[in-house]
Amino acid sequence: MKTNKKLKKVIVTQSHFNHKEADLDILHFPIISFEQLDFDKNKLNRTFDWVVITSKNTVTFFKDYLDQINYKNIASIGKTTTKALVEAGFKVDFEPSTYTQEGFMQEFNVDKDMCILYPASNEKRPLMRNFMVKHDAEVVEIDLYHPIGNKLSLEGIRNNLYEIDAITFSSPSGVHVFMQHFDKQDLEGITVATIGHVTRSALEAYGVLSIMPEQATLNSMIEMLEKELNE
Repeated sequence: MKTNKKLKKVIVTQSHFNHKEADLDILHFPIISFEQLDFDKNKLNRTFDWVVITSKNTVTFFKDYLDQINYKNIASIGKTTTKALVEAGFKVDFEPSTYTQEGFMQEFNVDKDMCILYPASNEKRPLMRNFMVKHDAEVVEIDLYHPIGNKLSLEGIRNNLYEIDAITFSSPSGVHVFMQHFDKQDLEGITVATIGHVTRSALEAYGVLSIMPEQATLNSMIEMLEKELNE
């Protein structure tokens, strides 16, 4: 996009970054890296009615196992996860209209004695598991990976923080890592944007307020920031 004006500078901290062209100067510093965990492979030796996939990271770490296990259906939590699954060669049988755990639970039908495989981060919220168990499903949980701070990105954020107009967060883990290295005061005068109510609540626990797009996607957040910063 050709322009003579000085673009507003935005730091995006989420791990995966693929957005449409924007009228912003975007710096990508993925604040979280992910490390795969060992788990008991014997848990996979059965037939599952559903495999519930809640993130692109799960696809990355679990796609090879998904090729080897017996399952009937795959449920995805939303658009980004579905895209990753399809690109990896898998068919998605369910995706909620609202890309959140709450939206998933409102629309996903759990039957009694259903066997559900649930691979995810070891720091996932218990919400989804409790929902499925409450409806008498047998849930096989896999602690598949865990988040760790990205040192290079944290250094990049520190070097640019006082020159930016906005910063974005897309997960509670990212918020917690940031706040381990920075203070609330470091965000004064900076527009803070979040994806999802849980991420926004994590920031609020540190006393930081944020704005949030209606749709929980990176493109929606970038569009919101374009309007917010360029008015």
